This record gives sequence, C-alpha cells and structure tokens, in this order.
Amino acid sequence: MILDELVVHNFGLYAKRQKIVLTPPDPGRSIILFGGLNGHGKTTLLDALQLCLYGPFAKISNRNNFSYQHYLSSCFHRGSRTKTEEAAVEIAFRHTLDGKEDHYRIHRSWRRKKSGCVEHFEVLKNHSRDDTLAENWISHIEDIIPVNICSLFLFNGEQVEKYFAAKDSSQLIGMAIRNLLGLDIVDQLEQDMLTYSRRKRGEDKDDPKNQEIEETEAELEELRGKISSLEQEQSELKKKIDPAREDLLVAEDKYQRLGGKLYDNRIEIECELEEAEHILEEGKERLRELAAGDLPLILVRDLLRTIQDQDQEEEESRRSRDVATVLENRDGELVRRMGLHGVDGRIIDTLSAYLEQDRLRLQSLGERKTVLSLLPEVRGDLHVLLRDRLDELERVAALELKNCEEAEDRVKRLRLKYSSIPNSDEVSEIIDRRENLTRKIDSLEKLYAEMGDELDQLARKAEQSEQNLLRIIESDIQSEGSRQDRTRILHHAGRARKTLEVFRNAVIARSVSRIEQLVLESYQQLLRKTSLATRLEIDPETFALTLYTHDGQALSTERLSAGERQLLAIALLWGLAKASGRALPTAIDTPLGRLDAEHRKFLVERYFPFVSHQTFLLSTDKEITRTHLKELTPFIGRRYLLSYDEETFSTRVLEGYFEEMEAPQ
Repeated sequence: MILDELVVHNFGLYAKRQKIVLTPPDPGRSIILFGGLNGHGKTTLLDALQLCLYGPFAKISNRNNFSYQHYLSSCFHRGSRTKTEEAAVEIAFRHTLDGKEDHYRIHRSWRRKKSGCVEHFEVLKNHSRDDTLAENWISHIEDIIPVNICSLFLFNGEQVEKYFAAKDSSQLIGMAIRNLLGLDIVDQLEQDMLTYSRRKRGEDKDDPKNQEIEETEAELEELRGKISSLEQEQSELKKKIDPAREDLLVAEDKYQRLGGKLYDNRIEIECELEEAEHILEEGKERLRELAAGDLPLILVRDLLRTIQDQDQEEEESRRSRDVATVLENRDGELVRRMGLHGVDGRIIDTLSAYLEQDRLRLQSLGERKTVLSLLPEVRGDLHVLLRDRLDELERVAALELKNCEEAEDRVKRLRLKYSSIPNSDEVSEIIDRRENLTRKIDSLEKLYAEMGDELDQLARKAEQSEQNLLRIIESDIQSEGSRQDRTRILHHAGRARKTLEVFRNAVIARSVSRIEQLVLESYQQLLRKTSLATRLEIDPETFALTLYTHDGQALSTERLSAGERQLLAIALLWGLAKASGRALPTAIDTPLGRLDAEHRKFLVERYFPFVSHQTFLLSTDKEITRTHLKELTPFIGRRYLLSYDEETFSTRVLEGYFEEMEAPQ
C-alpha cells in the first residue's frame, strides 16, 4: 500500500482545501517529513488519515467517549461558521493484490444539520465511482489494513511510552498480539456466547441461581460504570497535564534564552576559568624562565657565528706561530745535515729559499691581531649553542608560546562566557515559574497515576466478577437436570467457550516464538548491542516480556535505561508490524521527544530509513534537528512545514522544513 495524496478541507486547524502529496519520489527516499510545533496540527493529520479510512470505526486520539456525530461536529475548522460550509478529508492510495495494482480515492465529507452532521462518503476505484464498494468499504479496508492493527503502523511517542511503562506493558503487548492474530474476533464470539448463555439461563425465572446471577451482573455493571467514570476523569485530568507541560516548555525556552544553561553551569564555568588562568600563568612562568636563560641569545645568533668564525681564525693564527717556531729549528737542522752529506750547494740554496718562504707565510698568518682569546670551555659552550642548543630552545619556546596563546584564547572565551551568565535577579522569576509548573505537573501526574492504579484495581475486580459469573453459570449448567433443551444448549455453549480458549492459546503459542524472534532482531538492530540481549521471551499467558543475556540470565526491563526501554518498545511495534506480513506505510508522531541524544541517533540512523517503504515523520523543531536532518536527507523524499497563523487560527502546509524556513531569503 502506498499513500499518494491527503486532502483536508476545513478540518481541525486546516482552513479551506489543502492538498498534500505523499508519494515518495523514488524507493530510496521513502521518508515524508512534517515539521510543526506542538499544537500546530501534526496529530490532526493522523486523525484525518484514520477518519477517512475507517469513519466511525476509527481509533482517533481525541474522540474520547464522544459519539461519532459529536466528534464530527468538533472537527470543523473554527472559521467555518455557516451551515453550508462542509468539512472533508480525502485520501488517494494504491494497493497491489495478486500482482495487480488498484488505485483508490476515498472522500468523506460532512455538513452541519440541526440533528447533527450529515456524512457523505464515496469511493473511486481505478478512477471510476464504485457505490457498492463504498457501502461495503469497512470490510474491504479491513482486508488491506485492519483497524485493530493500525496502531502498529500509525503511532506517537506517548503510545510508545505506554509500551515501556512496566505497569501497562504486558496488557498492551497482549492486546497488540491478540489484535495482530485476529483473536479479537474469537474474544467477541466468546462474549456473544456468554451473553447467549445468560439469556438462556434467564429463561427460567424460578431458578434459585437467578438471584445470584442478577446480583453478580449488577455488581459487574456497577464496576463497569465506575471504570467508565474514572476513565473520563482521567481523560479530563490529562487535558490539564498537557497544557501544563506546554507551559513548562515555554518557560524552559525562555529560561534558556535568558542564559539559563549558563546560569545552571556557573560554578563549572568559574572553575574552568580559574583552571585556564592557572594554566596560562604557568605557561607565562615557563616562558620567563626560558627568557632568563640562554633563549635571548637567539636574537644574536649571527653575531655568535661571527664570534665563532673569529675564534677559529685566532686559533689558526696561534697554531701558525707555533708551527713556524718548530719549522725554523727543523729547517736549520735539515740544511746543516744536507751540507754534511755533501749535497750540491745549489740544491741546498734552493731548498733553503723554499723553506724560508714557507716559514714567512706561516709567520704572516701568526701575526694576525688577536681580539677574543677565548678559553677552551667558552669555545666549547659556543660550539654547543650554535650546533643544537639554540635550535632546541627556539623549538621549546615556540611550543610554549603556542600553548600560552591557546590558553589565553580559552581564558578570553571563558571570561566572555562568564560575563554572559545572568545574575540571579534576572532569572529568579522564571526559575520560580519553572519550579511551580514542575510541582504542578508532578502533582497532576501523581493523581493521574493514582487514578491509573485505581482503574487497575477496578479492572481486576471486574475481571473477577466476570469469572464468578462464568463459574455460577457453568455450575448451574452442570447441576441442571430439567429442561433438557436449555441444558444441552448451555452445556455445548460452555464446551464451545472452552474450545475457543484452547484455540486462542494454541494460536498464541504457535505464533509467539516468531514474534519473539522478530522483536529481538529489531531490538538488536536498533541498539547494535547483540551482547545486551541474546534471547527474548513473551509469556503466552501473561504476555510478560523478558530479556536474557548471553549467559542465560534473565535481564529485567527495569535494569535497562529509559532510552533502552523506549527502544525496546519501538522494537516491539516494529517486530509486530513485521509479523503482520503487510507492506503498509508507517506514520510516527513526535518520534523523539522522550529520548536522549544518544538513543535519538540510533532511531535516526537505524530505524527511520528502514521501518517501511513509506514513512511519515511528524516532528517538532526540537526533535528532527539540523544534525538529524543531515543524517536523514538521503532518505527524505518530501518535506513539509505546518505553519500556524495566529490571526486566522489556521495551519497552512508549506513545502520545506524548519531549516529552510529559517534560511535567509
């Protein structure tokens, strides 16, 4: 199934006719992203989808216990005042069955009348109006996407939260599995047979058990009335909690704009500043120590090289003088010996002239002026300085200077940050408002939870009362000796109910192992922690979910972090959707509001691009942020922004997302 188009007309916050194209441009970009602030119409779009598909059978978020007519009256846009105006929703979609693709367009509209709302419904199949299909539409759409499992494909963050709340999870898992397996029909059949048995049992007015049955039925009706009344009270309380949460979000936003985050972290910022200043001062001290040593000689490196050259010349001159003195004695002895040995006088004269000339050259070198007369240890120090000491000092000094500059930059940033911290007078009022709202929400949520506990107790009492009623009826069936027809009917009805119970348990037992595997695979894909849970079990009787570690130890869901529990709830919905075997679009309203940053990243990378061939994400600006948008962009086919106009009290559907709308024109 692929949704191609959604049209809303004077429906909820959407004034006049607005058309939204939903077809993914190509299979690789399956995500249709809707951005909208809270209260700007995201949930209304999901309600419009379900209302158009299922009409009075739709499980809509805000219908509560209102009648269908009453609910339709509340769906008109507040700007539509006249009776002639109508509200409407329209969906175009495709569905393939046995290799043949059919195109559908369904239109559901309403007009106000004194007696209520008049609904008009029509269906076009393959561009032709089909009145027979319209009359039997609920049966047809049940074959495509049964209403009882649509919550596996159209859900919001609050619904996910219920699945990972330990108090409600088993009951919700059981309901989801029964709906997935179509056991709601079995439950209804069993209830119908019980009603039939009661009716047959009530035919005998003189039966002594009639009074007990009537009293038990009266008790059961009273409990159901209390449950209905308490559910209504809880619903009204929920209407108070949600605005308080919105007020808290507004207060929190104002607090952050005033610098609340800086104010909260003021002690840490002050400590960081002190540490940075200390590091900077230590760096400066090391530079001062370097400057007090040999480092300044870097400035006269060329002069030191000149001194070294001069010293080498002076050393060469000294050696020349010493050599000349030695050669003078040696040359005289050499000439004398040559004379004694009768060497030709001309040779002796020639050699004497050469030796004298050489000595004169050396004497000339030795006569150069001596300026420095460096001591050997000074000469050695100069050689070390010029060979590697000055280079090493220059490298160390450059590194220390760079560290000081970085430390100084950090000090400047922290001082600016510190100077931006608001004083307590600037934020005290908004802090008080946040605290008051938090206390109010805590009080309301505590009362809401207490009502939930009371509802659980009443539900258990009602269930016990039903069981007592069944026990009394079955006991009466067994003891009944007269009126053979009634006895036979009641007896076989009891056996039939037992058979249905056996059938129900067999279906669940046969299917639950496959569901366990699909949920575990989905959870491991989301977390990519195969070591956290290697096995998952769902009790086929209580529907309690248990995880097991690699060593076979049971892992209580209470030991999981809040993020891991919510991912487990999403994996449960994902696994159940896979188990349905239906290729259906998935819509997720406010998908990330209750997740921390790390687990949001898991959903963005590992869930949204793969959950379905067509995925609708309805997000606030605090959920799919710039970072997430960058990750999802390769998978996003279309983007829409729900823009609310305060003057007309209406929402317009614009192309783009928050980032595009905020970009400079």
